[in-house]
Amino acid sequence: AQNRPLWVCDRMAQELRNIPDGPHFTARERLALISKVEKLSGCIGACERIHQTVVPLNYARHSLRALTLFLFTLPFCLVQPLKLLTAPALFLISWLMFGIYEIGYSIEDPFQ
Repeated sequence: AQNRPLWVCDRMAQELRNIPDGPHFTARERLALISKVEKLSGCIGACERIHQTVVPLNYARHSLRALTLFLFTLPFCLVQPLKLLTAPALFLISWLMFGIYEIGYSIEDPFQ
């Protein structure tokens, strides 16, 4: 099977169709469960579309360049009010901003 989640949904639907009718399992329950499996299959398809959507390379490059430019120019704005605390403040701000950038980068491919 190429796609395991869809294969599992197909097998679940087959098994539900093969269960005989009886006092503890009616045709109405079978149809309800099969509709749930079909809904799950649709959700898997939606996740596959999200997974296959590529973030444009220009967007990723541009956001990193903008962040780098911002952090390179930030000391010029901070040196007058913070004086000797500029370096620790810049380190902390850079660490936070690059951390947020990395989190965003990992969110772009949620199924990795």
